[in-house]
Amino acid sequence: MRWMRAWIVSGFVLAAVAAALAGGLLGGRDGADRSGEADQADQAEAAPSAVPDLTATAEIRRSFSEPGVVSIAVTNHGDAPVRVLGVDLVSESFAPLGIQETDANVPPSVNPRDLMIDYGEARCPDGLDSTTAPSQVVLDVETEDGAPHRVTAPLPHPNGTLDRLLREACGAALVAASVSVELGELQEEPDGTLAADLTVTPGPGVDVAADEVRGSVLFEVVAADLSGPVVRVGFDAHRCEGHAVGDAKQPFAFKIWLSIDGSDPLPAPIPVSDEQRQRLLDMLDSRCGHAGD
Repeated sequence: MRWMRAWIVSGFVLAAVAAALAGGLLGGRDGADRSGEADQADQAEAAPSAVPDLTATAEIRRSFSEPGVVSIAVTNHGDAPVRVLGVDLVSESFAPLGIQETDANVPPSVNPRDLMIDYGEARCPDGLDSTTAPSQVVLDVETEDGAPHRVTAPLPHPNGTLDRLLREACGAALVAASVSVELGELQEEPDGTLAADLTVTPGPGVDVAADEVRGSVLFEVVAADLSGPVVRVGFDAHRCEGHAVGDAKQPFAFKIWLSIDGSDPLPAPIPVSDEQRQRLLDMLDSRCGHAGD
């Protein structure tokens, strides 16, 4: 009987050892599986985000139009928003300005997000006939995971927007180098409007002819005779609505259009001093019935 009890005990011990070994093997395999999955998850988290799929165009937005400023319209073709932190227009047709800081979220959409930036001094190798070279936009962006990326987006070429800006800038440079324009003292007319002499002085050897004068969103500017070097111009109220007066962005952006050495007429700004601006505003109030408001 003793040998039988010994045999039974031995059997239980062997069975326990076998179970322990099997559990250890299974537990080790399961732990290894979990460890592998964790490593894969860590690797997935550490993987850098893909470079965003962005395109850009150059636009002129009338409501935000200012000299030296262009709108870069950025479209996000990806699945997640990106944050644009800097923009640079890279073109041989304009002097470089480098990355210009901005902070704008661009969501995934077929609709672009406008980013207003300055562009550099125009380069006019062919004078008024110059056209823009192939250009691109460099965007410093940040994805949702905080990873920084630099995206280079070629602009369409030929580019009508940049050609227009270049043409205007080259024309302005030609005007500035060829003539000087001076607005004389404003004088009140019997009807309450204002008038002044506008003197156009050409540089040596420059042939200049005045074509027309133009006012602004608030003021009408007229001239009866444009044939001489001194032009008598009159100023009157053009719009009196309160929202027009309050929202006017360039109320004194008056221009005289000049032909220089036979060129097509080019706009030349009419300089208006602070004192002249105040007199024009006073006249506007009086003519619109706003005086004392």
